Amino acid sequence: MNPSHAAQGRLFLVSNRLPVTLKEGPGGFSASLSAGGLATGLAGLHRESGGAWIGWPGISNPDASLSEEIHRALGAENLVGVGLTPDEHRGYYQNISNQCIWPLFHYFKERMRFKDADWDEYVAVNRRFADVVLEQVEPGDTVFVQDFHLALVPRMLREAGRDLCIGYFLHIPFPSSEIFRIFPKREELLNGILGADLVAFHTMGYVRHFRSSVAHILGLETRSTSVLTDGREVRLMARPLAIDSHLWEKSADTEEERAIADYSAYLKEMAGKRSIILGVERLDYTKGIPERLLAFRDLLASDPTWVERVMMIQVAVPSRAEVSDYKELKDEIDRLAGAINSEFGRPGVQPLHYMYQSVPRAELRAFYRSAQVALVTPLRDGLNLVAKEFVASRHADDGVLVLGESAGAAWELGESLRVNPFDPSDMVRGIKKALTMTREEQQRRMRPMRERLAQVTVEDWARDCLAAIRSSHRTSVGPAPLDEARQAECLASWRACLESKGAALFLDYDGTLREFTDSPDEAQPSTAILALLGRLATLNHVQTWIVSGRSAAQLDDWLGKTGVGLVAEHGASLRPPGATAFEPLFETGNLPWKPEARAILEEFTARVPGSRIEEKALGIAWHYRKADPVLGAWQAGELFEHLAEIFMDQGVQIMRGSRVLEVRPAHVNKGHAVGTILAKNSVMPGFLLAAGDDQTDESLFRALAAPAWTLLVGDRPSAARWRLESPAACRDLLNALVVSSARPARVE
Repeated sequence: MNPSHAAQGRLFLVSNRLPVTLKEGPGGFSASLSAGGLATGLAGLHRESGGAWIGWPGISNPDASLSEEIHRALGAENLVGVGLTPDEHRGYYQNISNQCIWPLFHYFKERMRFKDADWDEYVAVNRRFADVVLEQVEPGDTVFVQDFHLALVPRMLREAGRDLCIGYFLHIPFPSSEIFRIFPKREELLNGILGADLVAFHTMGYVRHFRSSVAHILGLETRSTSVLTDGREVRLMARPLAIDSHLWEKSADTEEERAIADYSAYLKEMAGKRSIILGVERLDYTKGIPERLLAFRDLLASDPTWVERVMMIQVAVPSRAEVSDYKELKDEIDRLAGAINSEFGRPGVQPLHYMYQSVPRAELRAFYRSAQVALVTPLRDGLNLVAKEFVASRHADDGVLVLGESAGAAWELGESLRVNPFDPSDMVRGIKKALTMTREEQQRRMRPMRERLAQVTVEDWARDCLAAIRSSHRTSVGPAPLDEARQAECLASWRACLESKGAALFLDYDGTLREFTDSPDEAQPSTAILALLGRLATLNHVQTWIVSGRSAAQLDDWLGKTGVGLVAEHGASLRPPGATAFEPLFETGNLPWKPEARAILEEFTARVPGSRIEEKALGIAWHYRKADPVLGAWQAGELFEHLAEIFMDQGVQIMRGSRVLEVRPAHVNKGHAVGTILAKNSVMPGFLLAAGDDQTDESLFRALAAPAWTLLVGDRPSAARWRLESPAACRDLLNALVVSSARPARVE
């Protein structure tokens, strides 16, 4: 094995189809690798990974077996085949993948056809893929799973407990939560995907939709680019698939380049004085070909002179010809094409040239160079590489890209003319503007898009994804448990510092020192907790602080007589040990966002019985601990998404704690408060310890770098170094510190 592979693990790529064509000849089967798109992007990683590419080779057998000849042919290219029966392929691929997930994720819910028997095949085939992967991998390896056909594989790999770095990329749109919740097995699909360390999409819009579905349907805590589940943090990322621009640019004087130039000249001669509008799509109802042809017909009808000024070439690449929906779509396009030429054609003038065929790349390059306008208007598309290829082909920085706003590529190609593919009038306006645009404006729009595409290759995309998967795996797991050996080390460090530089303890209250209760007002400290804090307050050279989200008044009422320092409302104010009054750390008067936040919280409180609002000096909180758990978690997810969008640029932070959601200024946090406390010390304490349980404590953990003892109470991803199981375990550790300080008393 290559030493670098041993150091960071091998890479295994997993996709529905292997990037290969199998051919049977006199000497048996041979395999030739495919080119283009994803196959090209991952080919470099595949060659040097030390692992393998796993997928279906395109051949089905009644017993799902693959012959030794096929295995040898695949093995020569470092490929591993997954065998399927015709029935499995039909249920898993044709039915669930292409007639259920595909239409729903593209917002064609009326085309979705779901059967439980087909879902069973989908689960079984995903299990077979996972089993083949598990036969190949070792702990520390990386598995990169591709697309919607294999959405359950990440969870199946995770549950095998092999310590794998797992990535998942969805190459189609992820729909809004209102659409996604229609899917009958929605929880299973989400949980399957969340088995990964990293889940990646083409656009941030898809990230938001996925995050919203996870929050609303599974009730999981989400952040802007991650999801917390099973004690792990799953990272979410937008990384659009790139292209190799140099493959589409004008190259040196080669035989292929001369052929492209000749065909381009032929197309221009055929067009004469007419401008060429180009459409290139796979034949699919998501691509909007009928709508595009209707818009072209409306253009011609709007002014008879357009017939002499423009022609359209529409390429429809055959796809899924055996499926009835696609047969009907082809018939519709055939009729439209014939009707347009019949209505507007005349001797020597054919407005529409419709081609139902695959087009070699050289011929496609000629189309891209000859056209003045590319009309790329899918009704919904995960990305759309045609738009990028057209831009990369325009070496003179001329031409116009008319791009449907529902294409994922619209996120990157902002200088294009964007149109609504569902609005015929908008489409016609866009085409007219493109055809009459000055060369200067064409270049002003085209040049930055072409330069941007040239900066990132498809191999760069693949390597970025791989690095993100491995990085996400390292940060997705929670802190290590504070075992007996580590606790002994902690106590030794404590004793060594007590008589020299001293110590400082920063402790959250709810969920850390004190167990949660059904109502926050019922979580008063026990006699044992009060005695423990009182004992810590009397230790020489030791500062003990309670750093809580509770109000100053409540902390004073419950803990004011213990002698410890108090920090209220996550760092809004503090009261030093022995003091009687709180000192505000921030001005409390100017919170212009608070009335709007309160109105939103009041609306959600009316929706969720058992929830309530808590007013704070620098924020406002929504508690739902007494609400129905399912309803509360669902509404909290929706509330989080709504608040995050409303207050995106207003310097406001929305924090999720344990069954509480709080809105407050972004700069107010526990880490800032602790930094303020430590800055007032003439000598930095030699021993620092912080303990907390939820997201509000992360700033506290980050403020105290190693060798500070940062302790998470519970089990989830965290910046803390170590983990304690429960508040009881936290109290046990604090009691041990008291005992270790040479004071014999112990509080139970």
